[in-house]
Amino acid sequence: MNQNSTTPAPVEPEEASLDAVEFEPSVLLAKLKAQADAEPVPQVLPDHLPISAIATETALFQPRGLAENHLHELIREAKNGTIFDPLVVIQIGGTAYLVDGHHRREAYLNAKVTQPVPVVYFAGSVEEAVLEAGRANSKIKQPMTKSECQDFAWRLVRLGEYKRKQVAEAARVSLRQVSNMKDVLKTLGEEAFEHKSWRKALQAASGRESLSFDSDDEREEWLEARASDYARRMRKELTGKLIRNPELAARTLNIYFGRKLPEVFRELRQYVPEGHGQGDENDDF
Repeated sequence: MNQNSTTPAPVEPEEASLDAVEFEPSVLLAKLKAQADAEPVPQVLPDHLPISAIATETALFQPRGLAENHLHELIREAKNGTIFDPLVVIQIGGTAYLVDGHHRREAYLNAKVTQPVPVVYFAGSVEEAVLEAGRANSKIKQPMTKSECQDFAWRLVRLGEYKRKQVAEAARVSLRQVSNMKDVLKTLGEEAFEHKSWRKALQAASGRESLSFDSDDEREEWLEARASDYARRMRKELTGKLIRNPELAARTLNIYFGRKLPEVFRELRQYVPEGHGQGDENDDF
């Protein structure tokens, strides 16, 4: 054996991540970290900045899209001269990047506000600023929806920079759901970075059997995603043959499920509209 060779230290599962070179948030995070290392921060940071001087990296710091109804209200207020609460920025070298306040910034732009607007500076690292963007959006007047929280958590998991507790707190999701996301990340591998939506990622990984859930909602979401994926595969494979021939479908299910067929029958009854079918009252299944 080569005496100069070294054995790399094992990677802790909590910190393990995939090589996501094409994952845009990862690319942006690496770019800003390099900029922070290479450029000095100005000694004096003004408490007001022109909108044009505030850079945005929405793929990294904006956990969700803009809510048009909320934005419309803010634009109206800005046109009437309202100056909103300070935008939260992080100073990286010579550039201030927007961490929180994307709706307010967009309202200023639409109202053609030209004077400098108030800002406050986030004092942590770039990685911490990403988490702060999620926390802030969970507390604002129109907080993120459940699906927006989940999609943001999925983004953080794919970044591979954060522990489960950090992701859960920043995105307002459960620790169990973060664990599920990490399992799905391992299952999908590089394919995980093709799915911005957590629901789409769930559908893609629907063959897993080992996930557990903190709530009925999470379980229902998983079952729906799995069922949708199986139905898609059946349509692709069978091209409607069973749909056009219910007798053939019934025989196929009987052969496939065997002794489990009565359990499947009980589950199916909840999807049949009232008044359809015959002999419902006398079924023994």
